[in-house]
Amino acid sequence: MKQHFKDFKFRLLTTNDGAKLLELINRNRQRLVDYFPVTSSAITNLDSSFKYVDQYLGMEARKEQFILVLEDKDNLLQGMILIKNIDWRVPKAELAYFIDKSLQGKGIMTRALEATVRYGFEELGMNRLFIITSVDNHSSRKIAEKNGFEAEGLLRKNFRISSGELIDNVYYGKLK
Repeated sequence: MKQHFKDFKFRLLTTNDGAKLLELINRNRQRLVDYFPVTSSAITNLDSSFKYVDQYLGMEARKEQFILVLEDKDNLLQGMILIKNIDWRVPKAELAYFIDKSLQGKGIMTRALEATVRYGFEELGMNRLFIITSVDNHSSRKIAEKNGFEAEGLLRKNFRISSGELIDNVYYGKLK
C-alpha cells in the first residue's frame, strides 16, 4: 500500500524505518506515553526500535497487524496508523493513529485515515473497522467522525493511562 498526498507519502512500515521511527517517537514521547504505551515503552533506543520494526513486520507477514507510516518530503516519519486487534472471522480490525505534534490540525491525519479505511476494506477485505479513543481526545474523535465512523458506545473505565487512572473511551465503528 502506497499513497501520495501533497508533500507526504503514506506507506507500510519497512525494515529500514527503525531510526526514523525512533526519531518520531522521541519527538512525541511525552504525548504518546498515555495512549500508545506499548509503542512508546518498546522504542527507547536504536536497537529497540529496529527490534520493534522486525517484530511488527513478522506480525504483518502473519496478517496479525499492519503499521502504516506517514513520511514527508525530507523522508522523516511524521505519523503512524496501526491496524491491530484483527479478527479474521468477522473480519474486523481496530485502527489507532497519531501524527507529529507539529502537524496536528492540518487535515493530514484525516486524509491518511481515509486511505487506511480504503486499504482495510478493499485490500484486506475487512467488513468492520473500529476506533477506540479517549472521551477527552477531541482531535481523534473529530478525525474518526470526518471519516464516517459512528460513535457506537461509551466504554467506562476502559483504559489505564500512565498515572494509573482508568479513563473512559468512545467506541467508533464503520461498516464496509
